Amino acid sequence: MKAKIIMLSALGAVSFGLTQAASAHWTNGACVSGTAPCIEWNDNNLTGPKHFNGTGSDNNVWHGHPNGGDFSFAGTTVLSCPGLPSIECTLTLEGEVKKFNDGQDWRVGIRVNNSTITGGLLCGVVSVGGFPWYADETSEDDVFDEDSGIVWPGSLIGNFGNIDVSVFGGAVASNTHIHDVTYNNTDTFSFNGNLFENGTEVDTGCSVVGDLELQPTSETLSIN
Repeated sequence: MKAKIIMLSALGAVSFGLTQAASAHWTNGACVSGTAPCIEWNDNNLTGPKHFNGTGSDNNVWHGHPNGGDFSFAGTTVLSCPGLPSIECTLTLEGEVKKFNDGQDWRVGIRVNNSTITGGLLCGVVSVGGFPWYADETSEDDVFDEDSGIVWPGSLIGNFGNIDVSVFGGAVASNTHIHDVTYNNTDTFSFNGNLFENGTEVDTGCSVVGDLELQPTSETLSIN
């Protein structure tokens, strides 16, 4: 478990649901390189690219989609749990991104705020919760919160928590995380692993497999 660094600025200015996230500033044009991560969005050059730059400004501020609302990633996923049939559905996750410095490293934060599940008949009996979810290092197995993030520069691979899954109204996984979620630094998150209880690392036996692509599919989101 990594040591948590509490930032007073984060507690005072950044929390789930604040309007600050919705009004976070994006700058027109492509990324300008710097010491901090630069996060760039593009829509096939129709109105983009736009970025929040690598000079350290916009530090620790959640950024949603430049056009408003959260980023949306969707794709076919398969949920498998002991004693239940595998369920294939379209999973959509909505969230935000930020960059911040923990006093040692620059990190990229990813926060999932909501989801929808659509598809066949069985998809209607599956629900996920525990929001917000956060991405953290692959070594983290306990606490996923505002101080969570993936060290940059580095591989965009991390663990995601805090995930709850219910089927037919009964919990099959509570307060869990999934290992080694990857982002291709263009448009797709890939899930391929089991859900483990936070803190104990007990394997629930439930797995999630699938690729979620940025919507609409003409858009990209990259970290430089």
